[in-house]
Amino acid sequence: MLAISEEDLNRKRLECDPLADNAMEEVARVRGEKAIKGHYVLRAVQDLGRLSEDSHCARFIEFYEQEPPWEVDWQMWELGRRVFVRNSVFAGLVLMYGSLVSSFTAAYGNKVLSATGRISPNGDVRRRLFETLFFVRAVVLGSSSEIKEACMRVRLLHAAVRRHLLHRDGGWEIENFGCPINQEDLAGTLSTFSSVVVDGLEILGVSLSKTEKDAYQTLWKYVGFYLGMTSDLLCDNYEEEWKLCNMIRVRQCKPDPDSVVLTEALLQEFASKNPFYLSYNFSSSLSRHFIGDDLADELGLSRFNMLSQVIMNLLYWILRTSCFTQRRVSFLEHGLYKFGKYALNTIVHLSLGGREPSFIMKVYS
Repeated sequence: MLAISEEDLNRKRLECDPLADNAMEEVARVRGEKAIKGHYVLRAVQDLGRLSEDSHCARFIEFYEQEPPWEVDWQMWELGRRVFVRNSVFAGLVLMYGSLVSSFTAAYGNKVLSATGRISPNGDVRRRLFETLFFVRAVVLGSSSEIKEACMRVRLLHAAVRRHLLHRDGGWEIENFGCPINQEDLAGTLSTFSSVVVDGLEILGVSLSKTEKDAYQTLWKYVGFYLGMTSDLLCDNYEEEWKLCNMIRVRQCKPDPDSVVLTEALLQEFASKNPFYLSYNFSSSLSRHFIGDDLADELGLSRFNMLSQVIMNLLYWILRTSCFTQRRVSFLEHGLYKFGKYALNTIVHLSLGGREPSFIMKVYS
């Protein structure tokens, strides 16, 4: 049962991730500042961990040698992965034009994205988003050890970004924005990959059972644990997480000028380009479709024209029919899973040029 209050979330804005932050400080102290900005941060942590079992780096590595403190239902975990993969094309649409744009409207949480500048007219928007997609692929197609390694890299990246922002000239406005990449923001971000994706799929017409929703949330709860989230923010089921997500939305989703810049950078970068080849106007309207008119109006997003609205209505009923059929014809679900897996692997491979992302800290001014 989720039992968290506004006061609790206020405190969470001042909580970060001491395990990762201490490991990063140790790397900087022993290996130098360049080490935390290079391609081999994880290797440096592993090397220092081997040198001393009592080091912060050793404790960070040891964390990933344990399983979560709850009993993981691996069948539900795997079902959650199948839910995403067989709907990967549409889930990708939700992530890009729904989840991301929704996260941009968080007037506190978006400050880290604005400060690092990767999602900006001068940033590497495409690379940044495809690195995120690589992480998602590891979660839905990788082994548990591959998921843990991906989480280690992302968690250390978060620690490096925190360290940079807190030590930069001018510092960081903790009193206004909380600590960078704090626990509330981690919970909000996790929900954009989990319950917000479920909501977006249902908006498109993908019908999911309660069991499927809970299964997908179970998967991301597992991921949240290895990303360093505190146990009181790791919900037990989809309904609890959706409530927490909406609590955070009410607190934070108040679009500001940074929200507009981030959204515009995303829409412009992918207008009429792979992987979806959607026009600027259509993708802007699709974002409105996902996040609702109130937030969309403040971002200045477009509205569907009559033809586009007809297309969206047709898509909705096609997907509803497909979901109904899948539950009765098992080979259709297997076929969609295989296609989704192929599509996801192909997009990641082509977009990253066959190279794995480095998950290093980059800052664009």
